[in-house]
Amino acid sequence: MLNHDYLNEITGGDSEFIAEILDDFVSQTPELMEQIAIALAQGDAAAVGRAAHTLKGSARAVGADAFAAIAFELEQAGKQGNLTDAPEAMHRLQDYWQSLEAYLHEQLAAA
Repeated sequence: MLNHDYLNEITGGDSEFIAEILDDFVSQTPELMEQIAIALAQGDAAAVGRAAHTLKGSARAVGADAFAAIAFELEQAGKQGNLTDAPEAMHRLQDYWQSLEAYLHEQLAAA
């Protein structure tokens, strides 16, 4: 679920720093996902794109590449002003987050 090689590369293998980065990601992600969901409900493509862009960057920063790829789909939908497929992508993002969040909590508990 995470690219651990990438995390080790950007942190120099500092386990405390990795834990800090992951903890920040876990705490910030639900708010970003809520922003996307609200923007979707309001049909605000630009806001979907902005929040998804931020989420994508955060996910890439911790090596959560598959999660970032789904956020990228939402970002593109928002930028293109076409939210037709966005609800399905949001559903996949939420499903993936449930698994990723549990995995991250396990990683943080083991740190």
